[in-house]
Amino acid sequence: MSGIASMVRQRCAEPDISARSVLVTVLGDSVLPVTKTLWLSSLFELAEPFGFSERLVRTSMFRLVAEGWMTNERIGRRSRYSTTLLAVRESEDADRRIYGRESDTWDGSWTFAVVDTPLMPSPERDRIVKHLRWHGFVALGRGLMASPSVTVSSLRELLRLVQPAAVVPIGRSELDELDALVEEGFFAEAFRTADTEAAYGRFLARYGPWSAREVEAATPPDAYALRTMLVHELRRIRLRAPDMPAELLPPGWIGDRAYDLAAGLYRRLSPPAARALGEILEVDYPATMPDRFEV
Repeated sequence: MSGIASMVRQRCAEPDISARSVLVTVLGDSVLPVTKTLWLSSLFELAEPFGFSERLVRTSMFRLVAEGWMTNERIGRRSRYSTTLLAVRESEDADRRIYGRESDTWDGSWTFAVVDTPLMPSPERDRIVKHLRWHGFVALGRGLMASPSVTVSSLRELLRLVQPAAVVPIGRSELDELDALVEEGFFAEAFRTADTEAAYGRFLARYGPWSAREVEAATPPDAYALRTMLVHELRRIRLRAPDMPAELLPPGWIGDRAYDLAAGLYRRLSPPAARALGEILEVDYPATMPDRFEV
């Protein structure tokens, strides 16, 4: 077993990694760019480099169906999965946060959602809050979720997909005396900046040592596995942390270094990974992905 294959399997055996979450990364990073449907047998092949059993893959996909992310149909003796509109919408937003730089231009406006109202049952509120966090929203107060990047129209569309019947007051505004709030540490606490910095440090320590020679010599299956884990680890950081405009980030932000490392590795790994994915998915798989880790 190669060094890459051994590292990937060892990492996936650790308790903080779940098969379901890795499969979501596989779907978003490797499958959705080329197809919205795939056979269960293809999923087994996609999951093999990570050491996930067929039973674990079935269980994980059952959960994704229950969560409204996938649908399943039987065609003869075979099982085929398709992504839902919710999965496509959330993957598109995740792409923006994973493959783009954090320090995009910000106009100072926030999109707000009031999620703690007498009309909203707790299960509805919890489901909405979970999805809003995935899309970069942060809790600025009790029942008040806010995002500096998501527009009102995008939020309205997301809420229709997540909880169509929910009554959620939304709007867009600015915060007064932003500089003073930054100086007093309001955003460092709300955005959990210290936790995010620590996570980026671990990311750099894990993926920084891989040399260009090792990466360029990777076999297609190993390149696919390492690219997936690279994206998965970055995704875990970026989708768990709220969107943070440059104006609210510390100088010399460590996330920029992590992004540059991921961009370089991703570009080297993509051509050989494409060969493995083309065989598994039976498509003419692109060697490079547009709009991902652009310089």
